[in-house]
Amino acid sequence: QKRTNVETEAAAAAKRQKADRERIRRLLITLGDDNKKVVGQIRGLAGALEDDIELHGDLMADTLLECAKCLPMKTNIYAAWAMRMAEKHISWAKDLPSRLSDELRSLLRIGRAGPAQVLLKFVAALGSYGFFGVNEVLTLLEDVAALSAGLRPAKGGDFGIFLAIATLPFLSPAVHKKAADRVERIIQGANSYIAGRGAAHWIPLLRFVKSEDVCDRMEALSEVLASLRRAAWTSACVLHVPGFEPSEESKLQDVSLPRLGLTAEEIRKSKVRFQVPLVATRLLSLGAEKDGADDHMPCHDRWVLEEQILLTVDAFSLDVDECAKQLLKIPVLHPQFEVILIEVIFSQMLRLPTPPELPLFYSRLFESVMEKQASTKAFVEQYYKALFLRAASFDEECLEVLAEAFAYHLMHNSFQADWSPFTGDNTSVAAQRFIRRALDRLQRLSFHQNLLHRLPESLHVYAPPEPQATTTLPCQLRDEYREMLSLVRIKDADEEQVCVFCDKLRGRSMKHKADGATTEAEPTAKKRRLSGEVGGEVDGEAKRSDGVAANADIAKSASEIAEATVGAKEDQAAQLRPKEEVKEEPQDEATGEKKTDVVAHAPLVPCTSHEVTELFVTALLQNGSKTPTHMSKLLDGYRGVFSKLRPGDEEQAHEFEKLVVGCVVDIWRCSSQRLEITVDALLQRGIVECRAVVERLLAGRGPQGCDSLAVWNIVNSVARKSLEQSQSARVELAMAKKLGQADASERCRAELDKAISQSAEVFTVIFTSLVRNHQDADEADTDMRQAMISRILAIGRKYHAFIRPLIDAAESRIPGVAHNPDIAAVFDSLDRFERRVCSRNVRVALWRDGAALVEKCSRAVTGS
Repeated sequence: QKRTNVETEAAAAAKRQKADRERIRRLLITLGDDNKKVVGQIRGLAGALEDDIELHGDLMADTLLECAKCLPMKTNIYAAWAMRMAEKHISWAKDLPSRLSDELRSLLRIGRAGPAQVLLKFVAALGSYGFFGVNEVLTLLEDVAALSAGLRPAKGGDFGIFLAIATLPFLSPAVHKKAADRVERIIQGANSYIAGRGAAHWIPLLRFVKSEDVCDRMEALSEVLASLRRAAWTSACVLHVPGFEPSEESKLQDVSLPRLGLTAEEIRKSKVRFQVPLVATRLLSLGAEKDGADDHMPCHDRWVLEEQILLTVDAFSLDVDECAKQLLKIPVLHPQFEVILIEVIFSQMLRLPTPPELPLFYSRLFESVMEKQASTKAFVEQYYKALFLRAASFDEECLEVLAEAFAYHLMHNSFQADWSPFTGDNTSVAAQRFIRRALDRLQRLSFHQNLLHRLPESLHVYAPPEPQATTTLPCQLRDEYREMLSLVRIKDADEEQVCVFCDKLRGRSMKHKADGATTEAEPTAKKRRLSGEVGGEVDGEAKRSDGVAANADIAKSASEIAEATVGAKEDQAAQLRPKEEVKEEPQDEATGEKKTDVVAHAPLVPCTSHEVTELFVTALLQNGSKTPTHMSKLLDGYRGVFSKLRPGDEEQAHEFEKLVVGCVVDIWRCSSQRLEITVDALLQRGIVECRAVVERLLAGRGPQGCDSLAVWNIVNSVARKSLEQSQSARVELAMAKKLGQADASERCRAELDKAISQSAEVFTVIFTSLVRNHQDADEADTDMRQAMISRILAIGRKYHAFIRPLIDAAESRIPGVAHNPDIAAVFDSLDRFERRVCSRNVRVALWRDGAALVEKCSRAVTGS
């Protein structure tokens, strides 16, 4: 049907309105992108949008707040534009303060420090240009500072104070002149809080280079504000649009800034946690100053520039390319700008306990910055080298992050780098440990032959081995292993046949097992490396005669079972095919030759349960070594065999799990990535438990043992899985309580108690193993002993919020702590360590997931 004229006109009007809205948003978003003639751009846009106020006033207000919150470098520009618009359209301006206050209040309530700080900068600029009165702006800052009243730093005490005093450098000099007394009171209150903050206890634990004495940004603000005061509150890194003057009260009629309406008690209840980042570690710029360079940036300008960089990275963390553009567009002309930019990004990437973003984000950000500004490449290389030279004083967690970032850097940079820290006779042990980690990660991004081809020959000694499954284990040389290898197959998996063969290896009859026989004599001979080894020369004839008799019985029994199995299969197949069909013999997939049932060819010597398990697991891992998909299919196909081989006794079952993990370690000793994948697959299927994995992996020694990349990736994965189980139990308990299910609540509470106990047990094993490894290391091996201490510190710092009772009682619950002063000192520092943002991030993420699940399930049950 043809449209009527009314419909056509309505569609055209809607299209025009949509185009107008897109035009307005585009004009506002791009305002100030060109650093030239900013004042003219502001006036021009105010005049261009003057006719759109009536129809699109709400859109302009919403877009203005969105831009002010997400574009940290242009808050002053948007404040100046808002003032120009408000001078001609006061009715539009009246609604803006309430929108701004509501947005700021919601950000503070949920602890979003970055966007809240940018909005406070916007408020400061509005006060500097007369949109708000100076008194109103300072009252708001006092309300924000009051959010820390009575709260310890661990409970959100840093949050309000830092946001309030971090806004002061962005107030115009005229504002400071008009309200010097109130500004001074805010500063004095902040200094009193900082003096009693006790940061000296935990700041050393957050330095990624222990030899560098750096403080956090709140501690640095005391010196920064004093420097700004001496400079008459002017900063080369803060843009103030000319043509505006502040006033004690708003210059706009009936426009006022509402009170914050938020208290410290609400911050405490909402469990806001905020970690003030450390100032950037100045490995390049500080060296230039010591060498006599006179072009260094004043401390207050540097602090403001670092703050702009941090806020920009936080605002554009979802778009690496745009983030690089915004960073390079920061309007600061100084010889050290690029150096400071690189130092800040590196410091954020290596931030402890955990960086805000993944190492991949910062690696991509470096590459994007270097592509857009080629002169920054030299500073990136220099900072990497400066870090390598300080590897001995590097934090273990940061060492892993830096190794991952450097591997990405090498891939993007065609394997080119300054290799001098890793070559020559004077290469430190710490540098060797680092380059091994980096090349191990690099092999995961490339392949082994490419590493050997592209890397200098002097680095081949640090390259990881080719990632292949081991084929020279003692058990792989036995005849029984070859039989097991042919039974454990991906196609047509037969658990029953494997179980029969395992029973024959142990000299046990299936009939006896079915009759309930629980205890049988195990062979007492030593573990045999070859199938023909039985014992020594003493009593050799008697042993051989006993072996022949036993072998005859095993062969006879195996033949009978094989014949019965084959006969049953033939009878079943005969019912499904024509009588004249001739049965085909199965063929080997590789050779094409006919093969017979391997169960009929029983081994000549019975094996212990330990040996049978080792043969089965090794054969399964060998056949599944082609790809992780092959491995997953085999684990699913033979899960029942693991269940049958697992002993009933709890302690013996634990030893069985450690044996399984040991087989995985032996097979994949040359491939750390496949080791991680295989252990994770075993954990997901419940074949092994977390405690057995940790205990077996940390029992190894050296670079391929407890100090390897794979081991620590698995240990951290196991720790997270253990905590996730506890959180899952909490979620189920909360849901049962909400639905009023008393029986389910009791069951969930029991499961929660069990999960908490298991988590405590896992972390106890981790700490106990690390302490034991530290004690077992040679006195001369100071690097390994220090690495174990650093690992203890890293685990305690990362999961502090979840294992605080264990840390508090470390001397009584972890063997060896009380008798080792170095280990005791680490736990003492952890005991005084305040819960920082990393633990809070893990906790909040788990809490939010759990709360969302409870709400979803509750709605599904109640139908609401």
